[in-house]
Amino acid sequence: HGSVSQFCNPLSGQCSCKERVKGLLCDTCMDNFYGLDVTGCKACECDAAGSISGTVCDARTGQCACKPNIGGRRCDECLDGYHRVQEGLSFLCLPCNCEKAGTVNGSLLCDKSTGQCPCKAGVTGLRCSQCKLQTYNLSA
Repeated sequence: HGSVSQFCNPLSGQCSCKERVKGLLCDTCMDNFYGLDVTGCKACECDAAGSISGTVCDARTGQCACKPNIGGRRCDECLDGYHRVQEGLSFLCLPCNCEKAGTVNGSLLCDKSTGQCPCKAGVTGLRCSQCKLQTYNLSA
């Protein structure tokens, strides 16, 4: 899929590769490209804020090397159990820290953009750790 034609250099054996493709047989994507098929290779487009600098993505899957608590193929989203906090042009993924006793079905997962945990009736707070007014006894 990666060569321009079925012919190669008779002395070196080097095939003529499509753009973004490398190797003697034109069978590997260049760094930061992935998914060699009939159209060639696609750009990984790793998120600079979420991926580890100086790394390249997987040439087959396009998976970028993510910083801790960050996921997604491009390293542009938080893992389950974490929420996104923007810091200038960068972002961090901080733990949800949901109060298990105060969440629906004891969930420890929060909204990945706001950090809001899913609170039971009568419970409030970002972490579902407080009783609403005129209620008491938050327990499992």
